[in-house]
Amino acid sequence: MNDVFCPRCGVKNPGASAFCGACGAPLVPQPSTPAESALATAPPTAIQVPPPPPNPYPPPPNAYAPPPPGAYPPPPGAYPPPAGVYPPGYPAAKVVGDNTKWAVGLGIAALFCCGPFTGIPGIFLAKKDMDEIAAGRAPHLDDGWAKGAFYLNIIALGLFVLGICLFWGGAGLRRF
Repeated sequence: MNDVFCPRCGVKNPGASAFCGACGAPLVPQPSTPAESALATAPPTAIQVPPPPPNPYPPPPNAYAPPPPGAYPPPPGAYPPPAGVYPPGYPAAKVVGDNTKWAVGLGIAALFCCGPFTGIPGIFLAKKDMDEIAAGRAPHLDDGWAKGAFYLNIIALGLFVLGICLFWGGAGLRRF
């Protein structure tokens, strides 16, 4: 038996098919004689097949698909997000910036031995990361760690100044 072409989408279907396998439109059997085929190949004049309606339920977007190029341009001077940690398009967790890590280490050193020699640079490093986060150039950095490092260095400097005041104001001068 001859194959039948769908009048709506043009897909080739087996001759015994009553409906199109691709779009579901009813199929008209093809004529088998040359005279009938000449009439069948003539373009229809009054038959207009409407297009299928659009799908009201589009498929959900793939969570792991990367955004289209240029969808979210980074602001000028932005830090690049950490690469290779999460699949593309997955919202990355906040990470601790290098300046913040140094500020935490300097704050701990300022608490125990070094005072202003490490506390003041620690304040500047933590403040630098806090400013980058606030300006939107480093949205992947954790603001809580940067603030914690900043206040740790402030407290270390305050304790250093308090210790110096207590040493020179009371017990330290009585020894001499």
